[in-house]
Amino acid sequence: MIRRRLFLGSAALGFAQLALPQRSFALTAAADLARLNWRCDVVETQPHTRSRRNPVVTGIDVRADGDLIAVVGDDHFIFLYDIAKRQFTHQTRQHTDWVRAAKFSPDGSHLATAGNDRRLLIANIDDLETPVVDKKHPAAIIDIAYSQDGSKIATVGFDQKLRIFATNSGQKIGEMGCACNDNHTVAFSKDGTWIAAAGRCGTIKVWETQTQSQLATFKNHRQRVRSIRFTEDRKLLSVADDQHICLTDPKLPDAAIRLPRQSGKLFAAQLLGNDFFATSGSNNLITLWSLSDMSAMGVLQGHTGTVSCLTATDGILVSGGFDTTFRIWKPELDTIVKSTNTQPNIQYRQTRNSDGWRGLFK
Repeated sequence: MIRRRLFLGSAALGFAQLALPQRSFALTAAADLARLNWRCDVVETQPHTRSRRNPVVTGIDVRADGDLIAVVGDDHFIFLYDIAKRQFTHQTRQHTDWVRAAKFSPDGSHLATAGNDRRLLIANIDDLETPVVDKKHPAAIIDIAYSQDGSKIATVGFDQKLRIFATNSGQKIGEMGCACNDNHTVAFSKDGTWIAAAGRCGTIKVWETQTQSQLATFKNHRQRVRSIRFTEDRKLLSVADDQHICLTDPKLPDAAIRLPRQSGKLFAAQLLGNDFFATSGSNNLITLWSLSDMSAMGVLQGHTGTVSCLTATDGILVSGGFDTTFRIWKPELDTIVKSTNTQPNIQYRQTRNSDGWRGLFK
């Protein structure tokens, strides 16, 4: 059994000095940001039949049509949660160690999971007990990613290889060398033509998917990169243990935008449509940002431990944490609560366009 860990947020704020070109942004403490008054369903993870404790959440994904959530963690089980019914509908123990990642296929028909037992499993959503792909790796797998068309899936973990497999057969169709042997995140570009990976050393590498030729290598972080995501225009959003958020054009890495240090290690980044994104980490908060000017818009509060993973679909943001809960967030259209040291809980209305907050998820 793997011991549960709870990471508490750091109170340190400031600017890290790196020899990187960057734009200047004002530093805003989390306590001074607007608290977004979104509706939230809080769901406790469930002890499985052989345990009396609730597992921490280390991987989560919501199906594209917004009906199912897949939840995995340190208890070796895979759980499915029905959002409309507000109940768990399935649990299965197909892994023999900590499960690190879970991803639905783009069409929602299959679920891929991977973890410390070094196995990538892909199963039909109606029969999770009988994987159609079971690929053993040389080392633990930390993250997985589907290509947008669902034909490929990539893995990274505790060795120096990024591997790409055909999802229909499990055949390996690509293998690239990463910058280190402790890789925590992998992502395809939206059009599937590029793929990127990063990990402990802070270096991000980008390749052409088809030719497997290297496009770019850049180091915008001093510590472990936890999450990378491609924007619609193929820029890379990255967050890391150094508490920084970066937005980088792989073709112009010297022009990267690098935000000041946040109030804790950053574990997850999630794009919300083309205009916004969310980040989360060891300060127990979820922060929403504007992608156009990289400005903070507000925070979602409620988790009492590190918010380790984020996922989203149309109208829903889902967060999972080391506090053994996951939370389903739905935006309120026009009311937020501003919380500061001098004026707590002052309510005011914010004018938005006719789409309101729904623009986050388009």
